[in-house]
Amino acid sequence: MFKIDDGIAPRDLKIDVIREGLREVRKKFLECATQKKKEVCYALASNDLIAMFGSLMPRVLHDVELRFFLLYGLEGVLLYDADRDVYKITTLDKLVSLALEAL
Repeated sequence: MFKIDDGIAPRDLKIDVIREGLREVRKKFLECATQKKKEVCYALASNDLIAMFGSLMPRVLHDVELRFFLLYGLEGVLLYDADRDVYKITTLDKLVSLALEAL
């Protein structure tokens, strides 16, 4: 479980459900991008993300290609790569420290 708060009430999300949903968003985006402009595909994928997360969307960050995701939770940060189906949960301080050291 991964706990996220939308400002009203904390919610427990199953990590496997998150992974499955984000993989599906990425898959649909890639399939769409072979037939339509990426901007249209991004808009469609954004609708899927809003349907999936609702009021939690401000706690979900992603790249333009919808491959990499960052979910900011109450007890840490969930990082996810939808192509490799790999995730890691860490803390914000560790994530910032690693990023700053790598630059």
